[in-house]
Amino acid sequence: MANLLRVSHASRTPNFPLKTSTLYKWRHLRKHPELFVELGGACYINLDKLDALIAKGGTVRKGNSERGGKWTSGPKA
Repeated sequence: MANLLRVSHASRTPNFPLKTSTLYKWRHLRKHPELFVELGGACYINLDKLDALIAKGGTVRKGNSERGGKWTSGPKA
C-alpha cells in the first residue's frame, strides 16, 4: 500500500518540506503527476514517490532548511 498524505493536511505535518500551495500548484500545472492520487474527491500525495523524486534530484532545496525554503526543478549547474 502507498504511503499517502492528504494535500490539505501537509501544512499540519511537522517538517514537511513543501507548502500546501506548492502541492496544489504542481497538481494544477500537472507537474509531477505521479505524486498525486485522487480518492473520493480528495487529493493525496504519495510520500514514497516524493522521497524518490527528491533522492533522484528532481526537486532541489535552495535556501534554509526550514519549510517554505525556495525549491527549484532540477539541479543547478
